[in-house]
Amino acid sequence: MKWRIFNRFGLTLYVIKTALAAGLAWYAASLISHNQYPYFAALGGILTVQVTVVDSINKGVYRVVGIIGGVFVSVIIREFLPLNAGSITLVVLVGMAIFTAFRLNSQIISQVGVSSILVLAFGGQPGYSVDRILETFIGCIIAVLLNIFLIPPNPIPEAEKRVLDLSKHASNVLKNLAIAYREQCLKPIDMPYVQELVSETEKSYQAVQFAQQSLRFSPILQKRRSQFLALAKVISRYELITVQIRGIACGLVDLDRRNSPMEELIKAISDTAICVGLFAEREITPSAELKEKLAFSIEQAKSYQNKCLHIIHQLDDLTVLRDIASILADLNRILVEVNSSTHFITEKKITLKR
Repeated sequence: MKWRIFNRFGLTLYVIKTALAAGLAWYAASLISHNQYPYFAALGGILTVQVTVVDSINKGVYRVVGIIGGVFVSVIIREFLPLNAGSITLVVLVGMAIFTAFRLNSQIISQVGVSSILVLAFGGQPGYSVDRILETFIGCIIAVLLNIFLIPPNPIPEAEKRVLDLSKHASNVLKNLAIAYREQCLKPIDMPYVQELVSETEKSYQAVQFAQQSLRFSPILQKRRSQFLALAKVISRYELITVQIRGIACGLVDLDRRNSPMEELIKAISDTAICVGLFAEREITPSAELKEKLAFSIEQAKSYQNKCLHIIHQLDDLTVLRDIASILADLNRILVEVNSSTHFITEKKITLKR
């Protein structure tokens, strides 16, 4: 509640951290640098503070590398050319071209251009080039340390939200496939709808990876490790569930339209969809009620799968039998994933088929 009052006046945590980074960087650099006004340290602090620790580290590395590159190019060209429009054009062209050729990050390349101009213009002052690199390094280090130890951002709630949204999305896709099958309106053109689920799974996976990186660089957040491990488990399961849902969609499209929809298969798909929607919630916010509800839904889905198996044994059309059997196999694999007991999963086991 207190933070909301400050936020109304624009005093967000990001703004406060940025201001502190600028002030502390200026003070620290003034004790080390020969420059009486170490504004590059303050600039380094301001530009390096980002919303997350990982972004701050990346931004700091880009800035320092870019400055070193700009200084190197400018020092060489300044020895042979006077300061004028032509030398400015040349130093920016050469500096940015070299780093572009090495396929470096665009932020490094732009920083090379800025540093090249400044060093070419003011580099005649004794120690200017070295002080510029030193001040920027100090500013970046202070900004990163502030982001690590001063109320570090916690990415886990956002990752949990993404995974919960993914579970609802996967459940809805499966339910819609059942509806489309009942109405016999599922066509190959509907497959992009399933492909969207694959895309959402990838985004959720990246959110969990991002949480992992933030935990690695945030010692204060290490107590959140158990939450991350739960997310790692859930997203690894949904990656497999997404593959099975895509297989079910293809199987439903392939079913012969001359046959009436099998009501038991529709129920098996619908009940499995309920299980898919409950699984993430049970793992992220566990409760006895959710556990019982999921167990009941799994049993319901299994009973309808068994009924389908009994029915297809009486089919004469081998093509239809094959397609339905394939769908039942995918449905069973989904139930295996949502019904597996909780187990310890390390970060190395998080993989996503691309």
